[in-house]
Amino acid sequence: MTYDSERSLLDPVVKYFRRKGYRWQRSEVGFYEYRLDLYCYSRVAGQTVAVELKLKKWRKAFRQALLYQLCADLVFVAVPASTVTNIDLDAFGEHGIGIVAVSRNGRCSTVLAAAQSDALNPEYRDSYVQYLMQGAPCLA
Repeated sequence: MTYDSERSLLDPVVKYFRRKGYRWQRSEVGFYEYRLDLYCYSRVAGQTVAVELKLKKWRKAFRQALLYQLCADLVFVAVPASTVTNIDLDAFGEHGIGIVAVSRNGRCSTVLAAAQSDALNPEYRDSYVQYLMQGAPCLA
Protein backbone atom coordinates (compact mmCIF):
# COMPACT_ATOMS: atom_id res chain seq x y z
CA MET A 1 0.00 0.00 0.00
CA THR A 2 1.26 3.45 -0.80
CA TYR A 3 0.24 6.37 1.34
CA ASP A 4 -0.96 9.30 -0.73
CA SER A 5 -2.25 11.46 2.13
CA GLU A 6 -1.71 11.86 5.84
CA ARG A 7 -5.29 10.73 6.30
CA SER A 8 -4.40 7.36 4.74
CA LEU A 9 -2.05 6.73 7.68
CA LEU A 10 -4.82 7.25 10.22
CA ASP A 11 -6.56 3.86 10.14
CA PRO A 12 -3.43 1.76 10.78
CA VAL A 13 -2.30 4.14 13.54
CA VAL A 14 -5.74 4.12 15.19
CA LYS A 15 -5.69 0.32 15.24
CA TYR A 16 -2.11 0.26 16.54
CA PHE A 17 -2.86 2.44 19.55
CA ARG A 18 -6.16 0.65 20.20
CA ARG A 19 -4.22 -2.62 20.46
CA LYS A 20 -1.92 -0.90 22.94
CA GLY A 21 -4.92 -0.15 25.17
CA TYR A 22 -5.75 3.39 24.07
CA ARG A 23 -9.47 2.75 23.58
CA TRP A 24 -10.70 6.34 23.79
CA GLN A 25 -9.72 8.08 20.56
CA ARG A 26 -10.59 11.11 18.44
CA SER A 27 -9.07 12.46 15.27
CA GLU A 28 -8.72 16.10 14.22
CA VAL A 29 -8.91 17.53 17.75
CA GLY A 30 -8.26 21.27 17.86
CA PHE A 31 -5.33 22.56 19.87
CA TYR A 32 -4.81 26.28 19.40
CA GLU A 33 -4.36 26.86 15.65
CA TYR A 34 -3.44 23.20 15.03
CA ARG A 35 -5.36 19.94 14.78
CA LEU A 36 -4.10 16.87 16.60
CA ASP A 37 -4.32 14.13 14.00
CA LEU A 38 -5.07 11.59 16.73
CA TYR A 39 -5.57 11.96 20.46
CA CYS A 40 -5.95 8.85 22.61
CA TYR A 41 -6.52 7.91 26.22
CA SER A 42 -5.95 4.66 28.09
CA ARG A 43 -7.99 4.41 31.27
CA VAL A 44 -5.89 1.43 32.38
CA ALA A 45 -2.53 3.21 31.92
CA GLY A 46 -3.96 6.60 32.89
CA GLN A 47 -2.07 8.14 29.97
CA THR A 48 -2.82 10.21 26.91
CA VAL A 49 -1.15 10.05 23.52
CA ALA A 50 -1.06 12.67 20.76
CA VAL A 51 -0.05 11.59 17.26
CA GLU A 52 0.96 13.78 14.35
CA LEU A 53 0.74 12.08 10.94
CA LYS A 54 3.14 13.12 8.20
CA LEU A 55 4.13 11.65 4.85
CA LYS A 56 7.51 13.40 4.50
CA LYS A 57 7.74 16.76 6.26
CA TRP A 58 9.17 15.42 9.50
CA ARG A 59 10.63 18.78 10.59
CA LYS A 60 7.16 20.32 10.57
CA ALA A 61 5.84 17.28 12.45
CA PHE A 62 8.64 17.68 15.00
CA ARG A 63 7.68 21.32 15.68
CA GLN A 64 4.02 20.38 16.07
CA ALA A 65 4.91 17.46 18.34
CA LEU A 66 6.83 19.80 20.64
CA LEU A 67 3.66 21.86 21.07
CA TYR A 68 1.51 18.77 21.63
CA GLN A 69 3.64 17.88 24.64
CA LEU A 70 1.60 20.53 26.46
CA CYS A 71 -1.56 18.41 26.27
CA ALA A 72 -0.44 14.76 26.12
CA ASP A 73 1.61 12.44 28.30
CA LEU A 74 3.24 10.86 25.26
CA VAL A 75 3.67 12.33 21.78
CA PHE A 76 4.42 10.44 18.58
CA VAL A 77 4.94 11.26 14.94
CA ALA A 78 3.69 8.54 12.60
CA VAL A 79 5.22 8.30 9.13
CA PRO A 80 5.48 5.76 6.32
CA ALA A 81 8.33 3.34 7.07
CA SER A 82 10.21 4.64 4.01
CA THR A 83 10.38 8.11 5.59
CA VAL A 84 12.05 6.98 8.83
CA THR A 85 15.54 6.91 7.30
CA ASN A 86 15.32 10.66 6.64
CA ILE A 87 14.40 11.61 10.22
CA ASP A 88 16.87 13.00 12.77
CA LEU A 89 16.23 10.37 15.44
CA ASP A 90 18.57 12.11 17.89
CA ALA A 91 16.47 15.30 17.87
CA PHE A 92 13.30 13.33 18.51
CA GLY A 93 14.95 11.31 21.26
CA GLU A 94 16.37 14.40 22.98
CA HIS A 95 12.87 15.83 23.26
CA GLY A 96 11.08 12.59 24.15
CA ILE A 97 9.05 12.44 20.96
CA GLY A 98 8.37 8.94 19.68
CA ILE A 99 8.22 7.70 16.11
CA VAL A 100 5.82 5.14 14.70
CA ALA A 101 6.57 3.64 11.28
CA VAL A 102 3.67 2.51 9.11
CA SER A 103 4.69 -0.21 6.66
CA ARG A 104 3.20 -0.79 3.22
CA ASN A 105 1.04 -3.60 4.58
CA GLY A 106 -0.43 -1.26 7.21
CA ARG A 107 1.48 -2.65 10.18
CA CYS A 108 2.83 -0.16 12.65
CA SER A 109 5.92 -0.40 14.80
CA THR A 110 7.50 1.90 17.33
CA VAL A 111 10.87 3.03 16.01
CA LEU A 112 11.50 5.36 18.93
CA ALA A 113 9.59 5.26 22.21
CA ALA A 114 8.11 8.48 23.53
CA ALA A 115 9.04 9.74 27.00
CA GLN A 116 6.66 11.26 29.52
CA SER A 117 6.25 14.92 28.61
CA ASP A 118 7.95 17.38 30.96
CA ALA A 119 5.93 20.22 29.42
CA LEU A 120 2.53 18.67 30.14
CA ASN A 121 -0.12 21.09 31.40
CA PRO A 122 -2.53 19.03 33.55
CA GLU A 123 -5.44 21.37 32.78
CA TYR A 124 -5.10 20.78 29.04
CA ARG A 125 -4.67 17.06 29.50
CA ASP A 126 -7.62 16.70 31.85
CA SER A 127 -9.92 18.72 29.59
CA TYR A 128 -9.02 16.50 26.62
CA VAL A 129 -9.59 13.32 28.61
CA GLN A 130 -12.98 14.70 29.62
CA TYR A 131 -13.68 15.55 25.97
CA LEU A 132 -12.84 12.01 24.88
CA MET A 133 -14.90 10.36 27.58
CA GLN A 134 -17.89 12.70 27.86
CA GLY A 135 -17.86 14.98 24.85
CA ALA A 136 -17.21 18.06 27.01
CA PRO A 137 -15.50 21.06 25.37
CA CYS A 138 -11.72 21.47 25.56
CA LEU A 139 -9.85 24.41 27.01
CA ALA A 140 -7.62 25.12 24.00
